Order: sequence, then C-alpha cells, then structure tokens
Amino acid sequence: MRNDQRARSVAEHRTADAARSSLDINHSSRTLLYTVYFIYFFCGMALCFEGAFNPELKEFYHLDYQQQQYTMFAKNIPFALAIVIGVFIPRLGYKNCLTIAMALFAAGTLLLIPALQSGHYALVLGAFFIIGLGFNFELVAGNPLLSGLGPPESSASRLNLGNALGAIAQIIAPFILTLIIPATTVTVAGKLPYMKGLFLALGGMLLVTMLTTMIARGVDITASLAAHETTPTASEPDRTIWLRPRVVFGFATIFLVLGAEAGLFGLFRNFVEDPAVAGKSSRSSQQLFTVYFAVFALGRLAGSWTQKRVRPAFTLAIHSAAALALVGVLMVSKGNMAIGSLMLLGFFVSIFFPTLYSLAIEGLGSQTAKASGLLTMGFLGCAFLPVLQGRLADSIGLQRSFGLCFIPYLLALCYALSVIKSARNAQRIGAQGQLATNPAG
Repeated sequence: MRNDQRARSVAEHRTADAARSSLDINHSSRTLLYTVYFIYFFCGMALCFEGAFNPELKEFYHLDYQQQQYTMFAKNIPFALAIVIGVFIPRLGYKNCLTIAMALFAAGTLLLIPALQSGHYALVLGAFFIIGLGFNFELVAGNPLLSGLGPPESSASRLNLGNALGAIAQIIAPFILTLIIPATTVTVAGKLPYMKGLFLALGGMLLVTMLTTMIARGVDITASLAAHETTPTASEPDRTIWLRPRVVFGFATIFLVLGAEAGLFGLFRNFVEDPAVAGKSSRSSQQLFTVYFAVFALGRLAGSWTQKRVRPAFTLAIHSAAALALVGVLMVSKGNMAIGSLMLLGFFVSIFFPTLYSLAIEGLGSQTAKASGLLTMGFLGCAFLPVLQGRLADSIGLQRSFGLCFIPYLLALCYALSVIKSARNAQRIGAQGQLATNPAG
C-alpha cells in the first residue's frame, strides 16, 4: 500500500515537473519569438539607408546610375557566406548568431558617420558591407527561428509578419528624415548633419538590441523542425538540399526577385525625380519613398493575414501575375500613373521572399539550417541585378531599365504554379493510396 502511494507520489511529481518544464519552454519560445520580431524591426531601419540617400550620394560623389548602385552591391555581396553560416549554425546557436548580427549592424551604421565625414565613397561602401554582413547573420538565424517557434502551418504567416515589421521600420526612417531636415535645406552638404545624427541614434538602439539578445534565453528548435520533417517517399527519396528541385528552384527564384526588389528600392527616388517620368522634387520624392514603404509593409501584413486562409502558393501566383502587369504599365506611363504603378508594384512584390522561403524549406526538418543558408544566398541577387539595372539605365534610360523585372516575376509565377501542381499530385497519390488500402471506403 505504501509502495503504491509512494509510486503515485513520484509519478505526480514527475508530471508536475514536466508541466512546469513545458510551460517554461513555451514562455521562452514566446519571449525569443518576440525578440526576433523586435530585431527585424530595428534592422529594417538600418537596411533602407542606401535607398533613402542614393540621390544624395549620387550628387555628392558625382556618380552615374551604375556607380550609385554599388551601395546595393556592397550591402548584399556578404550573402556569399550565407551557406557557410548555415552549416555552422548548429554549433554557434541561432540566438548567438542574432547577437553577432546586431553587433555588425551597429558597427556598420556607426561607421557611416566618419565615412561621410571623410568624403571617400569607398568607406561608405565598407560601412554598407558590414551592415550586409549583419543582415546575413540575421536572416540565416532569424528565419528558421520564425519557422520553428510555432506550428508549421503558420510559419509563412510568421515570416511575413517578421518581414512586415522590418518594412514598417523602413517607413519610419525616411519619414523621420522629412521631419528633421528643414524644407529649405536642399543641398547635400546641408543634409549631412541630420543624416549623421540619425545614424548615431540608430546605432545606439542597435547596441541596446544586441544586449537584449545576449540576455534572452535560447530555445532549441532542432526537435521542432525535425518533428515536422516530411517523410521521404518513393518518388521523393531522402537527399541533400542540392538535389531537391523545390529548394534549388526556390534559390534561383529568390535570387532574381530579390535583385529586382533591390532595384526598385535603389532607384525609386531617381525614378520619381526624373523629369522624363514625374519630375518630383527631392523632398517630395523622400515623402513618396515613405509612402512606398508603407504600401510595401501593408502588402506584407495583408500577405500574413491572407496566408492563414489561402495557400501561400496561390497568393504567390496571383501577386506574380499582378506584378508582371504593373511592370508593363510602369515602363510606358508618366506622372501620377507611373508613380501609382510603382507603388502598387511594391504591394504585390512584398510577399515574394518570405513566401518563397517558406515554400522552399517546407518539410526539410533537420536540413532546414543548411537550406536556409542556401536560400539566404539568394540575396546575392540584390548585389548583382541592381548594378545591371544601373548599367541599363545609363545606356537605354531609367524607365526602360525596369523591363529587367519581367524575368524574375515570370519565374516566380512558374514556381508558384509548380508548387500548386506538386500539391495536387500529392493529394491524388494519397487518395489512390487510401482507396487501395481501404477499397470499401
């Protein structure tokens, strides 16, 4: 009798301990998830500087369009290391990678101050390179965390929300510039003190965010990712990420659509200020740039909401078709029509990266970290395509150079259709299997 009571008591204690452990893990997961959202927000502010200041940099350093787009190249070329970071994430830890990311973001942002003071364009490019290296660590570690810190069916929604917060931050930074820079200040030399002040304030906030990641408790998401790993079938055997068509095709698509997106960011103000297109003033283009990011963020938030109710592949197909139509309008229209088509284009392309990413890593389980590194290398497109578009703008004109976007958006549409087709084939095979095992049913 006493032995039975003692056994029940031990069992109850173990159950209570397991419950407390589960609650503790859930609390830590939520805390870390909110920390990742916080990081995406502040990093988003640091990531919009080259687009916000490209016309000023072009004038200050006497650059052509191709040279102006070297800021995009410097910020995104570090993604060549993404696959290496993906391989070492299990050793470094996802949370530790976020701490490294914030340290690099802060260092690059603060380096912009002496870089502008020196008057050397190479130092500005060096600062953007360090920011890009931090962005590299943020995405390779942050995106798997957003996927793993919650149920798999809502991973695309969390990814869209995290990236939407970054887009909201990119609204705030240009908007702050319109508030702190007087309307009478039109020269680049007059704007420099305000730009440096913004860099100093944001660099301090990034350092505080770095300390927050150091304090936050880490959560092991390896088991969570492995638990939702897709079981290989006879038609889809277990293989490395390099032999998975959905991952490799996803990488190629992400490479091109992100490159096109970076071109939109980098040349937005040049486009609306171009006398042959809209002829807006510098201050008006800065305000429109803020609106553009607001529309972009709205697209991310709408995508996060929609993809809880509609399959991500369907939304990707619809947005890709709309983007193709808008590029055609963008290339032939003038004035408000040109500006409006560019704004709407930002809305529809906003979901491309998080949606493509979530579709490509779906069901990879223990291979998610490596796949994340490969897919994040797609940001190399942001290094090369904007420079190519800048070269086209110098040779055939700025407005015509946006024709480069047709190829990426067409590929995104093909990717979405291929995922839809694969899902239907899987459903058909599953239905046939159920019928074979249960003919009566």
